[in-house]
Amino acid sequence: MDASVCPSPLLSCNQRCADPRTDRENCGACGRSCSTGNVCQNGACVPDCGTGETLCRSAGDAGAGLACVSVRTDRANCGACGMACGTNQVCANGACTFMCTGTTTECTRGGAGMDGGGERYCADLQADRFDCGACGNTCEEGFSCQAGRCRIRCPELSVQCPAPAADGGMPGEICSDTSNDISNCGSCGNACPFGQFCVRGACRTTCGAGFTDCMGVCRDVTSDRLGCGACGNACGSGEVCTAGRCVVSCGGGLTSCENVCRDVQTDVNNCGACGTRCMPGQVCSRGMCQVSCSAGTADCSGTCRDLQTDNAHCGACGTACAAGQVCSMGACVVSCGAGTTNCSGVCRDTQTDNANCGACGTACAAGQVCSRGACTVSCGGGLTNCSNVCRDLDTDRANCGMCGTACAAGQVCSAGRCQVSCLEGLTNCTGVCRDLASDVAHCGGCGIACAAGQVCSGGMCRVSCGAGTTNCGGVCRDLQTDVNNCAACGTACPAGRVCSNAACVVSCGTGLTDCMGVCRDLQTDRVNCGACGTNCPSGQACAAGRCVVSCLQGQTACSGVCRDLQTDISHCGACGTACPSGQVCNGGMCRVSCGTGLSNCGGTCRDLQTDNNHCGSCGTVCPGGQICQAGACVVTCQMGLTACGGTCRDLGNDNTNCGACGRVCAAGQACVAGACSVTCGAGLSNCSGICRDLQNDRTNCGACGTTCPSGQVCTAGACVITCPIGQTACGSTCVNLVSDRNNCGACGTVCPAGQICAGSACVTSCAAGLTACGTTCRDITSDVSNCGVCGRVCASGQSCVAGTCTLVCPAGQTNCSGTCRDLQTDLNNCGVCGTTCPGGQVCSAGRCVVTCAAGLTNCSGSCTNVATDPSNCGACGTVCPARANASSSCAGSRCGFVCNAGFADCDGNAANGCEVNTGTSLTNCGACGTVCSISNGVGVCSSGACRVASCNTGFGDCNAMPTDGCETNTQTSSTNCGACGTACAGGGACTAGSCAPRCNTSAARVLIYGPGNTRGSAMFPAGTVITVASDAMWRSMTAAQFAAYDIIWIDGGNCSSGSGALYGTAQDTQATWGPAVQGRIVLLTGDADYHQDGHAPVLYRNSVNWLKGLGRTSEGGRTGLFFSWGCTMCCGDGGARGLPETFASVLGSGFTTNRTNHCSATLTAAAASHPVTSGFSTF
Repeated sequence: MDASVCPSPLLSCNQRCADPRTDRENCGACGRSCSTGNVCQNGACVPDCGTGETLCRSAGDAGAGLACVSVRTDRANCGACGMACGTNQVCANGACTFMCTGTTTECTRGGAGMDGGGERYCADLQADRFDCGACGNTCEEGFSCQAGRCRIRCPELSVQCPAPAADGGMPGEICSDTSNDISNCGSCGNACPFGQFCVRGACRTTCGAGFTDCMGVCRDVTSDRLGCGACGNACGSGEVCTAGRCVVSCGGGLTSCENVCRDVQTDVNNCGACGTRCMPGQVCSRGMCQVSCSAGTADCSGTCRDLQTDNAHCGACGTACAAGQVCSMGACVVSCGAGTTNCSGVCRDTQTDNANCGACGTACAAGQVCSRGACTVSCGGGLTNCSNVCRDLDTDRANCGMCGTACAAGQVCSAGRCQVSCLEGLTNCTGVCRDLASDVAHCGGCGIACAAGQVCSGGMCRVSCGAGTTNCGGVCRDLQTDVNNCAACGTACPAGRVCSNAACVVSCGTGLTDCMGVCRDLQTDRVNCGACGTNCPSGQACAAGRCVVSCLQGQTACSGVCRDLQTDISHCGACGTACPSGQVCNGGMCRVSCGTGLSNCGGTCRDLQTDNNHCGSCGTVCPGGQICQAGACVVTCQMGLTACGGTCRDLGNDNTNCGACGRVCAAGQACVAGACSVTCGAGLSNCSGICRDLQNDRTNCGACGTTCPSGQVCTAGACVITCPIGQTACGSTCVNLVSDRNNCGACGTVCPAGQICAGSACVTSCAAGLTACGTTCRDITSDVSNCGVCGRVCASGQSCVAGTCTLVCPAGQTNCSGTCRDLQTDLNNCGVCGTTCPGGQVCSAGRCVVTCAAGLTNCSGSCTNVATDPSNCGACGTVCPARANASSSCAGSRCGFVCNAGFADCDGNAANGCEVNTGTSLTNCGACGTVCSISNGVGVCSSGACRVASCNTGFGDCNAMPTDGCETNTQTSSTNCGACGTACAGGGACTAGSCAPRCNTSAARVLIYGPGNTRGSAMFPAGTVITVASDAMWRSMTAAQFAAYDIIWIDGGNCSSGSGALYGTAQDTQATWGPAVQGRIVLLTGDADYHQDGHAPVLYRNSVNWLKGLGRTSEGGRTGLFFSWGCTMCCGDGGARGLPETFASVLGSGFTTNRTNHCSATLTAAAASHPVTSGFSTF
């Protein structure tokens, strides 16, 4: 066609004919080209609408614009072009319907609407002060709506603090400047003690003139004993503070001897004057050393004598007992010594003798001993007499700790205390048996309570959701209304939609504006005041779309900050009026205010408990030598002295205050090292508290306790026989040498037969019927040597009968081979002629018998002491039984046993002897009842001493002291990390038994979540300090331990493997590690590890460097988080593999995760310029 001539309505454009009605290159005129996406329609460029779209004019000036819209969903063209939906309406299937979106809720105002009800509108119940928490709930002026609660609006530098309830109402809130509020100093509720004020958030003491602040207490360092001259410089005992110096001050009646207060009237080391010591046996009385005899003794010429027993001073000094007598009860008598009784010729102590207890012949029964003259039960070591039965009070349930104390049912007696004894499977929690596997108040351990909504199963707290809610990642969610879990866990509604009846629906109501996908009231919202993103400063509220300062009733705005002029020390009564140092603001006036424990004395704060010049009350001054203690003036004594009745005494040597005030030593005793003891003079010895002369005391002869037998006295320290006047000791018998025929004139001089001893000489003196034959008187009628006449000797074997020699044996004798023998006593003819007794035996009553000394008994021919012989104990043939690990013994005629070294009888049962090896027993180590108990470990008893056998995992005995067991936690100790002696270098911290450097500016400390994916650790930057936490370690860590790391790294599975179960430990503990994350966060739903051949190494390095940028090295203490879950974790597949997005809720509000299913699609980088994803186009 010739372009120069084009038929109408075509135009010649660029040498061709074009239809200006439809040609995109020449639309309406030649050269007018339609842009991409537009077509030419009726000579105008209009959008090219796709399937289901309609071309409609846009709203605006003259409606000139055209746009492709879906009349099924477009609010401005709903059902047809130009059909606009009203406020709070959405277009659904071409019809306008009412619907609230985002976080808003449908509310209704009063007044008739089209449907006959009130006006419907959408409100944000979390932030709308006119619909706070519920529709129509309006916050008062000065309050804003925060998280659905009416909260007070505080100005800048002030914070919200709870206020106590008034007039029985509910507690409220106040705005407090915690930098100077004495009721909320530094933090809400931290009230300063009375007398202190708040400075820069810390309670401090203010002291007036003349006082010094000593650790928060005002002290007068010129007179205060606890801070004399300077804080912390306490005066010693017995000193007072004068002019800032500690000086000694002795009370009345005391003298300073070498800077120690002494009573020279009674001090044996300073008697009468300093340094004057009394001799042994003397005491100091009225400043003079004097002999002091104990009770029962008397001073006889400077020596203490017992006038009851002393033979030389019997009854009175100088009264000596005659020879042959002893002194008993102050009288010279022939008797046994004091304390003994003559029992059948043997002196016995009836106070202690088991065979003669209380009286001669009274024997104690087996199992009893004689004490104070009475037979009593005698229990062995470790046992106690309970109603005449020996009991072990350490283990006896009926007598636990003391006789008669019975343990309750379910308790046992251990170490003398009743304790709960729980059945298998239960644990003692504060005296009650608990099942730690199912008890919600004691789940897995005593005192571990499960949170509300949880149950205890298998010793672990687990979520138990009520009706209408579902467990989503450990949190109960309502799938009908939860925007993050709508209809199913992890199904989140898009921005601008809410979940209603398990479906995501949309729109903002009247008066609300969409700010970043959230409906906001710009008239009242503090963070969106007047316009989205306009945040009111702290302390201001949003009113009518403007930020304004708003103070509560009782507060005044001072330079833009709300102040309480009644209590603020910087603004007391009026803005800017500051109280002087040492005063506080009370009722709007500056007043002196003394701290706790101080009183206002004339405008100065004084401690009436300790101030010597104001003791108990203002102006009460303590006299010299006294201090103020607990508000009373008391005597103060130096070290080593004690106040007794207002006087300082040395309880170590004061006879009237020995060991304790008022304890007076008896006469004859002196105070030595705080105990009253006998001190004897020269020539005397202390025998059981009584001074004795061992040279002549017959009850202590030569040595204490050595008593002379009856009839003997003590001379020169030895017991010797003493005879009455007129008698002489011959051997062991007293005889009269004047008349004794066997000792006539001299010991051993025997007068011949027929002579008598008269005047110490043997003389013949024949009585009637006798005849003197030479110098001997003879009965010639019977004398065989003078039979019939003097000198007629009868032949051997004959007797003289009636003066004639005949063989006749006397009565009681028998003719044995021509010789008369006494068969009752003759050793060679005992009982029968010719029977000879063996050596060591005698013939008695015609029988050969052993003859035993006094105190011994003939047992089968052997002399034995049945009181001590284990083979004949108490009686001949009674053998004491052998006991295990012991030697049999007999004492007081009773069988017993003595344990071998290293063994003991701990159960009191004689039948099993010494059943316990105290060298190895864990419950009786070294001694009965000593239990080896090792803290955090297992003990062993070795050679009778408790030692550490082994420590529990994670603990060590690093000080080698068994008394405190395995005292060191090697999982956390920086000086014993992993093992004793292993110290972390450079101040590093110890975590799970491994050292990690602290605050290393050149390397990041990364904690990798071990149960997840750890394969990417090789891609970290060089020098990164990596710790992989196992399941057990992760669960055991505290928030502080998590916060010690620069980065917490949680990496998921990949697109072909992995399960939500990988995150089980992290989910269970998110309340612990979540708050530790205060730094930057990398939150991905991608799978870097799955694409290691791509950008994963770069992504890992970028993430570490970026997270560390605001981490510990620059601001010290902020911990970042890298969190990536694999695509199978977020694609909404649910089941065991699904991970709810609410898992990130611990990181705070405002996080929106990308749930795009990128398993088979390309994911475009969120921000190509971001340091982590810079340069990425796809993963």
